[in-house]
Amino acid sequence: MNEKRSQILEQLNRFSPNLIDRIRTLSEKDWSAQSRCSDWTVKDVMSHLTTVLATYLQIIETAKNTEDIRNNPKISYSEPGTLDGKSVASRLSQRAKETSGNFKSNNELVVEFGLRFKELLDGFNSCEEHHWDLKAYHPVNWVSIYGMLLWTLFESSIHAWDALNAVDEKYIIDENLAPLLPQYFCNELINRWFKTPDSPESPSQTLAVNFGGSHGVRIASSKGNLDIDQCAINSFDADAEIHTSPSEFALLITGRKDLVKSMEDSSTQLKGDSSHIVSFSRWFTGS
Repeated sequence: MNEKRSQILEQLNRFSPNLIDRIRTLSEKDWSAQSRCSDWTVKDVMSHLTTVLATYLQIIETAKNTEDIRNNPKISYSEPGTLDGKSVASRLSQRAKETSGNFKSNNELVVEFGLRFKELLDGFNSCEEHHWDLKAYHPVNWVSIYGMLLWTLFESSIHAWDALNAVDEKYIIDENLAPLLPQYFCNELINRWFKTPDSPESPSQTLAVNFGGSHGVRIASSKGNLDIDQCAINSFDADAEIHTSPSEFALLITGRKDLVKSMEDSSTQLKGDSSHIVSFSRWFTGS
């Protein structure tokens, strides 16, 4: 855990200033361009991310200040675990647009975004060893401060792509952050946010995701349960096996790119049972 946490922090500390420098060079036309999020402009995406980072700082600072915030009578939270990405999509979209309109200039947004990202990373960088397992509240679930680090990894890397790929098609999910993202995708307290389980009557299926190294991701559907785990790529049998890069997989599992299209442009290869093409889409886009 310590090694994984250190890797994420190291890469986010590198990624943050690079991202800020990149968005600082965007033109007025770029800011108003349609992002890879269908309902948001590039400015809307960055406004949303700015709000998210500020909220996460508040979450981890609250968690740091008490041993278990669930036992603090002065803090009241609605029980998490009832929300997922689909149920709050329209609400998040509207809020991002409202926030975007509050910035008088794009430069003001860049400054605010840089400040929020730095403050959040300072909050993580100053964590002591005992802080990381403290309970932290996210509307999706009771996680930990380490869980909030995973959320930060996900939100910053994915939304950076949403914004920057819209104005530069060569921009991919950061190659240093992408290999770390399976820790987010496989976290059972988090991944209910984006996955759609099969019906209990659906046949059991197991899919391996091979990134070309010793470890990959196992996706197993059985009796209506959809489990996502990291494991040694040769440690289990699978009905089919996806071969792709960590950056491409991040787009596939978040529904930002269709598996068929990824196979057509040779970014992904599928070996074994081709029915997994339909299953994968159903699991991660709900279609």
